[in-house]
Amino acid sequence: MGEGRVAQLWRHPVKSLQGEHLPAVLVDGRGVIGDRAWGVRDVAASALLSAKRDPRLLLAAAAVRGESVVVSTPTANAAFGRAADAALSELVGRPVRVEVAPTVGPAFVDEAPLHLLTVAALGHWDVRRFRPNVLLDTDLDLDEMVGERLALGSVVVEVLKRTRRCAMTTARQPGLAKDVGVLRTLARERDLCQGVYARVVTSGRIGANDAIRVT
Repeated sequence: MGEGRVAQLWRHPVKSLQGEHLPAVLVDGRGVIGDRAWGVRDVAASALLSAKRDPRLLLAAAAVRGESVVVSTPTANAAFGRAADAALSELVGRPVRVEVAPTVGPAFVDEAPLHLLTVAALGHWDVRRFRPNVLLDTDLDLDEMVGERLALGSVVVEVLKRTRRCAMTTARQPGLAKDVGVLRTLARERDLCQGVYARVVTSGRIGANDAIRVT
């Protein structure tokens, strides 16, 4: 029996940068292929940057082009390689470089390969505030499905835990003003959680409008 459909699919090639809204994605054990496959490294501190601490990263965007990534910032468009490093360095105000994630082990994800969110939980907010990989149009309450498995197209995932949110959800983004009310609402109504993390049980393809099934 169907439990709804896949509404949107997102890939964020560079950790903490704006991502790509895609019609379909390929998924393996590391999550959406190309998702968080790159990160921004502080040259001096040798630390991987995150918009949790440096929200200016959310003003830049990234897209996969072949085996490389192209970066755009408010002052640079379609930069790659050293030009992307220079554009991001200008944006954050110190030398940084774009670095590819190790090929073994997890990509530059926070806690799990996939992040799922429902249209109902999203409500009136812009989906970019929460950065899911898969937005689901379903009556299922994902909060109640921890430990359960879902089939999304040909992919099977297991829900691991609720996603605890931080101030990153309130940050300014292109076309979005800073909104501290997001976190206040989540604290009041959802124990600061929005969406769930999941692991990949069966690799495959997910397309927009694919059916959702509880397995």
